[in-house]
Parts: sequence; C-alpha cells; structure tokens
Amino acid sequence: MATKSLNTDQQISIQALISSWEGKLTWDLLVAKIESSLAITTTRQTLDKYLNIKNEYKDRKRSLKGQPVSAENTELLTYLQKDIDLAEKAIQLEAELKVAKDEIGYLQAFIQKIANIGQSDPNVMTIFQRAMRSIEESK
Repeated sequence: MATKSLNTDQQISIQALISSWEGKLTWDLLVAKIESSLAITTTRQTLDKYLNIKNEYKDRKRSLKGQPVSAENTELLTYLQKDIDLAEKAIQLEAELKVAKDEIGYLQAFIQKIANIGQSDPNVMTIFQRAMRSIEESK
C-alpha cells in the first residue's frame, strides 16, 4: 500500500534521488525508482503534496530538458511496460477462467437434469450411459 505521508528522512532521500536523476524524468518513472531504490511505496499525488519534492522535481526537469533518455531509464520503462502487459494478461486470464467456470456449471446442471430424468425413464438413462461410454473411450 502506498505511503500516505513521508517523514523528513524519506523526503530528503527522495530529493537526493531527484537531484541526481539522469535522463528522462516523469512522475511515473520517479515513483518506480523510489520504490525500487528506496523501498518507499508512494504515489505521484503524495509526492506532489510536498513543496520541497515538487520544487526539486520541477528544477531537475528544467535542467534535464533536451537531454537523451539514459539506458537505466530505458530499462525502467521496459520494466514498467512488462508489468502493464502482465497485468493485462492476468485480467484476460481471469475473464477466461470465469467464462470456463460458468460453462462448467451449466454443463454440470445439464448432466444432473438428464440423470434425474433418466431415473424415471430408462430409455433416457440408456442413451445417457451410451454417451458417457463413448466419451470415456475417446479419451
């Protein structure tokens, strides 16, 4: 969970990180770097509340304007994109799992209904058993 408030030591560490930043500087990159380097989980909104951090960010952003993206930041961007891709894949797989579970539930209810009907009608049970044997043999 993101830290709602930062203590003075954390603020100083974040300011030092910003002042030594090389390459492209964005709030998202900064938040990711703070988490990976300083083990502080925070948000852009939280950082923006601290005037000292906000001013340090703006000053560093101005001084970096026009400089190329560093290799380290390019790696971080790639890492962030991989996280996004994995999250999207997880969402897709969860949706597929829900559809599969719904389908299984429907099929189980259908089989139970046939079995119930088969108890009172032997012809239905004979057909049901024949279908089940056919399925077992095809495995």
